[in-house]
Amino acid sequence: MKSLKLPADLRIQSATALRSRLLAALDGTGPLRLQGSGVARLDTAGVQLLVAAAQEAARRSRELRLVSPSAPLTEALERLGLEDFFPVPNNQGGAHRPQGKS
Repeated sequence: MKSLKLPADLRIQSATALRSRLLAALDGTGPLRLQGSGVARLDTAGVQLLVAAAQEAARRSRELRLVSPSAPLTEALERLGLEDFFPVPNNQGGAHRPQGKS
């Protein structure tokens, strides 16, 4: 399973470089894990990039998983109603649930 660590600063300034890394990581097969624990700052451009990556993964029939999202990332996704785009494993048996929901 491929894994990509998201940057601490997920704002427009880092979007171009991250876009290239995301597209490269989406090549191949199997799930792609996005490590979100280090995201400290983000803006709508960063969120838009993640949504575009999820859509591209679906187009390529790839599973995209958001792993250990930080509090700022979780809050942003929830506020924008996007938590269902990024299922994350729960702590019980590895089953998936929409992020931010109990």
